Amino acid sequence: MTSSGIPAEIKSKLPVIDIVGETVALKRAGSAYKGLCPFHAEKTPSFVVSPERESWHCFGCGEGGDIFTFLMKRDGLDFREALARLAEKAGVELSERTAREDRRKARLREALEAAVAWYREVLLQTKQGERAREYLAERGFSEKTLERFTVGYAPNNWEMLTRRLQARGFTPDELIGSGLASPSNRGGVIDRFRGRVIFPIRDSSGRPMGLGGRIMPGSDGPKYLNSPAGPLFDKSHTLYAIDLARPAIRREKLTVIVEGYTDVLAAHQAGFENVVASLGTALTAGQVELATRYADAVALAYDVDLAGETATQRGLLEERVIRIPAGKDPDEFIKTDPDGWRTAVADATELLPYFMQRAAGDVDMRQAQGRSAYTRRMIDLLRRIPDRVEQDSYVPGLAKLAGIDERVLRDELARGPRALPVRPLEPAAREVGEPMLMPLEREALTLLLLNPGLAAEQGSEPLPLHDEWARALGEAWIAAVKASGTPPPLEAFVTSLDPASGELARSLLASARARGGVVDLDVDREALRVCLLRLRKEQVQERLADLQALISVGAQDPDQAAFQDLERQFQVLHLEREQLEQAIKPSAVVAGDRRN
Repeated sequence: MTSSGIPAEIKSKLPVIDIVGETVALKRAGSAYKGLCPFHAEKTPSFVVSPERESWHCFGCGEGGDIFTFLMKRDGLDFREALARLAEKAGVELSERTAREDRRKARLREALEAAVAWYREVLLQTKQGERAREYLAERGFSEKTLERFTVGYAPNNWEMLTRRLQARGFTPDELIGSGLASPSNRGGVIDRFRGRVIFPIRDSSGRPMGLGGRIMPGSDGPKYLNSPAGPLFDKSHTLYAIDLARPAIRREKLTVIVEGYTDVLAAHQAGFENVVASLGTALTAGQVELATRYADAVALAYDVDLAGETATQRGLLEERVIRIPAGKDPDEFIKTDPDGWRTAVADATELLPYFMQRAAGDVDMRQAQGRSAYTRRMIDLLRRIPDRVEQDSYVPGLAKLAGIDERVLRDELARGPRALPVRPLEPAAREVGEPMLMPLEREALTLLLLNPGLAAEQGSEPLPLHDEWARALGEAWIAAVKASGTPPPLEAFVTSLDPASGELARSLLASARARGGVVDLDVDREALRVCLLRLRKEQVQERLADLQALISVGAQDPDQAAFQDLERQFQVLHLEREQLEQAIKPSAVVAGDRRN
């Protein structure tokens, strides 16, 4: 059966009223069924299911689709996950490889569930967990809250969990794959989490993905330890407590993102259940995409400098900032002043203007250097906004903060390189979770993946790719090729990658295969050379634009030494750009292109 036939077979075995009826109380209305929409609050039913068309539609919020889109919307899944879930329910066999991967993931989840139950038992019933019980009580967490989040404790022992789970039939490979164990130098495996309070991390459907561990006060080691990236856990697309927060997020139409596990526990215990954690301050587009599946807006409730930097670097400029009193974290703020927290959430302000104001306080705006550095940084952030009207709306505020004429700023923005749109595309336009790459980046990566010989020829200089996932994928492939005498099997390499990199690699290879053609090493070598040179030229262009902005600002300042240094840097980069332009010219090797 073709892949296009599998969804049809699944639909034939799973009536839409049965799947939707698991969530929505449906009543017959002629040939259709009606109920209250699960995706927005309503008192009068506007949600309609049509068995004849195998579809559903809400006339209140406009959502609609089939059983796959319903599961994707309800549980926050991508299409492949929804397909696997419904195929299992319908008893439809997917490809042998997919079925094998699904069985392995199910086994890894079983290991995680067994570990969570044991960690919980250790916390509640053993002497080893006594200190952890006291610590959590001191933090003010109730037994009800700890039970809801299934918080546990990993004793400070090297092999207690691994021995227990191996006795239950789990293999060392399964324990490593689930993130519960690490390879031992003496052979075998050892517990990954030791002497830590354990916070289980689940997906939006409540299935275990990984663990977070908080070290006990006074102990040595990193404060927090998460599961490593693996078949189940991808930190960049994960939000702690999204499964428990989802109903409140839909109700409030707002997702509040904090930094730590205990911040989430404190918020939920105080009744603020639309709060999740980003597992660190490195907020990713994947996390924001997950947060906005269920809400109209996202508000960040941690250090504005870090949040602003990461968010603006990824084009996440529509998010808001919750102002927290200096010296407090969300955990403490919520516990000591819940009304203040409620007000702060309601008064959350737009991220970029607030970040611009905060960043201005980090430098001495009376000095040319400080003012120049600040202006350069802010212009770079504004260039990341693809909408010119929106970009221009921030200019007056920046001009006021920097003490620079608005016309100068607008000239610099117009003269600088136009940033490619970095906001997530609509789901229908791309694979969920797949990074959006420039054509040159896609071409360079594809050439490297299809030609191990070209990968082996690359030097130690970092690949000039803007996207971090793309750069990590390319450099991992180059390292894998160079590490072995013979090129590693491409399929095995892709399988070994983290989920995000693996998806990107499969997408690139699928596009290349669909394009067809015969691999010609000489042609591909020249094409790769030109791609990388053009990417390096783009990087130089961006640096030149930044310097030009600094020079325009510095020309108004009497500090001529600093001004002359900027001009020297500009001349060096200008020469480098000219050299790259000369190098881009085709070499004599190329007579054509196999893609024509």
